[in-house]
Amino acid sequence: MILVFTGEPFLAREALLQEAQLQGLPPRLVPPDPAVVAREAQGGLFGPGGALVDLRELAETEWKPLREVLEALPRGALVLLLDPKPSASRSRWYTEKAQRRDHPTPGPRELAQWVANRARHHGLKLSGAVVSYLAGLVGGRENPMGLEALDQELRKLTLAAPPLTLERVQALVALEPPLSGFELVRATAEGRLAQALRLGQELLGRGEDPLRILGALSWQYVRVARAWALLRDDPLLGEGGLAKALGLHPLAAKQVLLLAKGMSGEAVGRALEILLEAEQAAKTGKDPRLALERAVVGLCSLLGG
Repeated sequence: MILVFTGEPFLAREALLQEAQLQGLPPRLVPPDPAVVAREAQGGLFGPGGALVDLRELAETEWKPLREVLEALPRGALVLLLDPKPSASRSRWYTEKAQRRDHPTPGPRELAQWVANRARHHGLKLSGAVVSYLAGLVGGRENPMGLEALDQELRKLTLAAPPLTLERVQALVALEPPLSGFELVRATAEGRLAQALRLGQELLGRGEDPLRILGALSWQYVRVARAWALLRDDPLLGEGGLAKALGLHPLAAKQVLLLAKGMSGEAVGRALEILLEAEQAAKTGKDPRLALERAVVGLCSLLGG
């Protein structure tokens, strides 16, 4: 069975993790690598398998091989897909082959209630004025905040001593957008070790699994490797051509292209080796957080040296 969770990214992810808990699956999101998904979903002596797959950064050209794996899975396999904003082709496939569970962003009336409920979930008692203020930050014109970033701010408020007045909350709440995993990729590629370690800790602090971070790093560096190979054949390749060749969003293509232009083929290959070694270490009983930290240090030493 294939379940797809779409809609507001934070709500979709929370719903997916809740379903995983109900189904007895470990709360570990894996990148959309066909081989990884096939292995996770195969199962074994103790019953059917299951996989939680993160499609948030899936390029359209990467969908076909993954789709083939999904269509070939045994009947008893359970796959949960996190795909907040699926493409038209994936949406059509989900209609025929999967069960879709959509979690749209709450409307203005529901949003305040969501904030109040989430605050209670974190053990916070907030006044109506504070709840209204926080709800008003979501989707604002200036520094719009998503639900994930808002939830992080609620977690931060649990560390503040009461009373949480409106003025105090306004001073404490940050309006920056949530941290992107690509920031960690860019920091390692530019050899900025202190910043890369800090970004890794921030990702861990917001609940990201270290194996998922390693998987995301590997996934991004694979894209850089593909871009590097295309640049070798066509040194004048621009971000538009790369976006078309790899099925990337133009902004993502621009970021990947900048990294690929600044790396040698040897560096790209060694970066992938470092990440593979780290993932193997994390999956064979060693501390996954330490494996992530060592990978970050190795990447920064390699690419910034």
